Amino acid sequence: MIKHYNRIKQILDFRNIGNSKIHPSDIDAILEFDNKYLIIFECKLKGVSVPLGQKILFERIVDCWQKTNGEAFIVYCEHNTSTDEVITMHNSTVVNVYHNKKNENRNENLKQFLIKLANHYKITKLKNALND
Repeated sequence: MIKHYNRIKQILDFRNIGNSKIHPSDIDAILEFDNKYLIIFECKLKGVSVPLGQKILFERIVDCWQKTNGEAFIVYCEHNTSTDEVITMHNSTVVNVYHNKKNENRNENLKQFLIKLANHYKITKLKNALND
């Protein structure tokens, strides 16, 4: 799924764009289906918290999507992978999900969570992708 594997290691340098309090944020992954479902993923090393500003940003995106399009989620995951190994997202653990302006603590495998989500909301494209 990664077209240019070596390029993913490149650092984006945002010096001189912002300061210590205001700076760009990133999204680890995002899925969108049929202009109806939005799933934002943020994955951190086990024990590392999501910065408050990033959390607020994600919640605003999800809340806005839900007002105008449909269902939206922030899926917070954690992993325990060393820096010299590839993080396999399907093995990461969902620790929290933000949906409908509420946070719900979880402790389940990401792939299993996505299967449940796809089945519950009848997201056919997600079901198909998970079964390939």
